[in-house]
Amino acid sequence: MRSKIDIRFTVDAGIDQVMDALLAVDLMSEWSTSLSDVRVGPRDADGKPRRVFATAHFLGNSDAQVLEYSWERYRSEWRVVDSSRGSKGGGWIELVEAPEGTEVDYHVELSLPLPIPGILFNRTLRKLHEETVANFIDFAERYPEVGGFAVG
Repeated sequence: MRSKIDIRFTVDAGIDQVMDALLAVDLMSEWSTSLSDVRVGPRDADGKPRRVFATAHFLGNSDAQVLEYSWERYRSEWRVVDSSRGSKGGGWIELVEAPEGTEVDYHVELSLPLPIPGILFNRTLRKLHEETVANFIDFAERYPEVGGFAVG
């Protein structure tokens, strides 16, 4: 099944703080509703995560994935380059400074080899990503103090 999700939201924090929260890829399992066991592999020349290894979970299925990232000043882009279940896709997050905080454009395109009806797939995936967005807002607004201690 293929699905595309676009969500625009606002984080009540400065653009650099939100970008720093995105760059903390090793902490992604704290806000992502579908990823666990996130490990950062090679980094680019600026020290930003380039390759990430994670386990994705969806409707009771687990998928070991390798994600490849690219970074711009206020944009993160990723794609699935390897998957134990044959998943494909990727997405991007783009930040724009706004008077009330940081506007975030969140875009994901996924193709998962699961034999389920399209409406159930899309509805479940949409709900999953809406929860992820809510968790990320909370995470980014508290960053770098996550879990009561300063990170990095």
